Parts: sequence; structure tokens; C-alpha cells
Amino acid sequence: MPREPSNFDRLDRPLSLTARVEKLLRQSITEGKFPGGKLPTEVELAEQLGVSRETVRLAAENLQREGLLVKVRRKGTFTQMPRMPDELPMTPSRLIGYLQAGYKAAQGQEEAVSRVVSGLMLQGAVEEASEAGCRIVVQHAAHTQVGKVFQQLHQESRLRGVIFASYGEEKLLKRVASLGLPIVLLDHDLHLSGIHSVRDDSFQGAHDAVLFLAGLGHRRIAYVNWRQVDLNPWRLRGYRDGLRDAGIRRQVKWEISVELTQAGGKQAFEAFSTLTPRPTALYCFNNTLAKILIEELTAQGFRVPDDVSVVGGGGEYVPGLTCHQTDWYDLGRSSVRVLMRTIDGPAPTSPEHHLGPHVIREGETTSAVEHS
Repeated sequence: MPREPSNFDRLDRPLSLTARVEKLLRQSITEGKFPGGKLPTEVELAEQLGVSRETVRLAAENLQREGLLVKVRRKGTFTQMPRMPDELPMTPSRLIGYLQAGYKAAQGQEEAVSRVVSGLMLQGAVEEASEAGCRIVVQHAAHTQVGKVFQQLHQESRLRGVIFASYGEEKLLKRVASLGLPIVLLDHDLHLSGIHSVRDDSFQGAHDAVLFLAGLGHRRIAYVNWRQVDLNPWRLRGYRDGLRDAGIRRQVKWEISVELTQAGGKQAFEAFSTLTPRPTALYCFNNTLAKILIEELTAQGFRVPDDVSVVGGGGEYVPGLTCHQTDWYDLGRSSVRVLMRTIDGPAPTSPEHHLGPHVIREGETTSAVEHS
């Protein structure tokens, strides 16, 4: 009788040394045994495993081809779990860029243009973005460096839109708009095609300030303006229209332009003190400049408001100062709301332009005059 053939299981071939190292590394990756996802160097692994560096290199290359490892030049080898076929696609970015421009005086110190204002606007913008499920990346830059800072930010981040605060360089804004990014100008406006704006109604505030002083009997009202006239032309127009509507003849010598610094305050006082007849009221670009000027007037023996009344144009809170003021915090929130409508909704047919109204707040730095 013929013999029945025996049934034997096939013998497994022993794994090569490279395959064993590869298996061990794969298991360690799966179990997350490499702190920070970084592997030891090939030399260190070879010493730990008692194999040659070449064996480690070949095993690592196999895992690289599978997408489990990635080599970064001069940094090392890192774990990188492969993308699964059913993994959800990358969701659209919800990142908003916020660039705040700063301005330097001739002496190098920062001008007090928007220290308090910029803080309030930023706080409002951040809170509105958070409620909308967005994140804001904030950059502060000298106004001459905003373009460079934006370029770096745009290269490093997947921005969905950008807010330029206290800035209005037309050439750069047009270039940014050509990238297809929604833009909101905060605290400025150029009425450029496709670019939104949110700012305070400086014209109305200045106009009301002049009429307020005229109502107290003042007929010689000087305006101490910021030297960067092109960045806020509306306040000067409001001042001039206020004089006209109050029946007061405008005089060029009443318009004084200075830096928003202590030195600027001294310069404004010197210009004021040489005027004849001397103005009985001074309207200042912002509250910080008004505070500096009041300090200089007091130091030179002038009484406020007995000798001269002073009105501030908003911004910093100065106790007792008569001024006009708007809600800077709400302007920041509004800038994000405008941007999100553009990002999440259909493309707008025309850009939005919003003005925050000013309210006169009467303090202790103004008084009525019978003759001027």
C-alpha cells in the first residue's frame, strides 16, 4: 500500500536584520514611543539595537516610503502618520490678519496717534472674531514697514482676510486686493474699489466741536492738527465747515500742524502764543495732544478755561477734558463683522463703509466768553 503524504506547515523564513529593525520601528511609531515624534539618530539607534548604521538607514528608508517617517534636513527624522483615504479634507482657514500701523516722530519716539484707540479697537476685533469662530493674528509695524510685514504674514499663514488699522498706503492696498483677499480699513478710508472701511466720523466730531465752542461765544477758534494731514483729512474739513456754519471767517494761521508728542505740544503753544489777536479756544486733533497742550499752557501761566478753552478730538480718557468721543471698541467689532460677511457670504456688489458717530462730552476745560 502506498504511503499517505504527510501534511507539513511551510517553514517561515527568518526575517532579515533590516526587516526586524523595520518591524520594531513600526511598532514603536504606532505606540508613540518617540517623544515629540522625533527618532534618535541613526548612530544612536544602531548602538541601541546592536546593528550597523546601514541596517538602520535601510529600515528607515522603507518606512519613509510608506509615509511613516519624514526626514527634515539638519533637524532629524520624525514620525508622520499616513493620511487615511477617508480622512476629511482640510477645512477652509478661519485666520484673519490684523496689522496695526505705528508712527514715529522726528526724534524717534512713537507719536501718540492711536495708543489707546488701537488697544480698544483690537480688543473689540479679537472678541468679535472669537465669537465668529475665527482667530486673529496680530502684527504691529511702523507705517513704512507694513508692506514687508504683511508679505511675511501672508507667506506664513493661510489668511482668509486682513484688517489694516490706522493705515492707508494706496499702492500696497491695491496689491493686496489683487491677491483676492477681503480687506477692511479700520480707522481709515480710501474708497478704493473692493475695499471696505470702518472708521469714526471725524468730520462730524470736528464740526460739532467748533459749533459747541461757537455756542459758548468763541469767535477765534484755532485747530491744532496732526502733521500727517493726509491720514485724517476729514477732521480738518469738519473744522473748516464748522467755522463756516458758525459764521466765522476761516484764517489759515489758526491751523497749526504738529507731531503728537511733548515737543509737538510745545510747538503748538509757541504758534498759539504768537497769534494776534490770540484765539480764545483751541480744538486739538486728539485728547492726548489736548492734555499735552493744557500742561504746556499751564506751565506758561495760562489758565484753562479762563484764558483759553481747550477741546479734545477723542481717544485717551483725560479727566475733566471737554472732548468728542466715539465707541472705538465697537469699531473694532464692526471691522470683523464686515470682513466675515465678505468671507462667508456671496461676493458683495460694492464695498461697505461705516462711520462711528461722535458725542460731545462737556468737561472743565471750556467756558463761555462774552467778547472775543
